[in-house]
Amino acid sequence: CLYVITGAQCFHPDFETLDVEPEPVILFKLLSAFGPLPDGLVEHVNDDEAGVLLKGLWQAIAEDQSSEAFEQWSQDIYPNLENEAKRLILRMTNLDPGKRALMSEIVMDPYWD
Repeated sequence: CLYVITGAQCFHPDFETLDVEPEPVILFKLLSAFGPLPDGLVEHVNDDEAGVLLKGLWQAIAEDQSSEAFEQWSQDIYPNLENEAKRLILRMTNLDPGKRALMSEIVMDPYWD
């Protein structure tokens, strides 16, 4: 959905050049765009090692400060990213599982009208 609307492949790492596993790289990019890291996600994952990884990635993002949150993406750079599309994407990508929109809610969203 994000790629179709924006044309941006910002979450797709270049697997050929990675010297680490791709999953933490993708998680870093997703947390950077859609963070902050909610406690609800760490609780939902329910795995100590994964929780430590998520918290470590979020700490690195907080220290880095070069990432641009999705909420700051503009129509100037992504012409198809009008406010309604952005609102819908934010509902689908909420990192807190308890606050993320359900598919039944997404298909009824006014964006599709």
